[in-house]
Amino acid sequence: MTGQRQVRLGTVQQTLFIPLAGRAAETRRKHPVLRDPRAVELLESIDYDAAKYGPGAGGFVTVLRTAIIDFWVRGFLAAHPAATVIELGTGLNTRFERVDNGQVAWFDLDLPDTIELRRNFFADTGRRG
Repeated sequence: MTGQRQVRLGTVQQTLFIPLAGRAAETRRKHPVLRDPRAVELLESIDYDAAKYGPGAGGFVTVLRTAIIDFWVRGFLAAHPAATVIELGTGLNTRFERVDNGQVAWFDLDLPDTIELRRNFFADTGRRG
């Protein structure tokens, strides 16, 4: 695909494609456990062979883990609507988009090369940085 963004990440950082690919694949299913259309968009716009980790990479266990953590975060935000969330090792996660309650302050933290890649797709706002 032409026009895709080139990726320059360290070996460990490249593993961010495992959950990204899982969320994208799950979103394409007829009855997904988790919907993440942004993951599909991101995966399609990056020049990277996400299949590098094999056919099971980003599979159902990764998606289930993501859905469970989203559930926990939503519960936490229901009890503490104006909380501050710090997501460590955020990769290209779109959890903020999936759980945002309109009040949370959210900080995405990761290694510099990953944050540089994220900035191509996610803008800092008054509540997200």
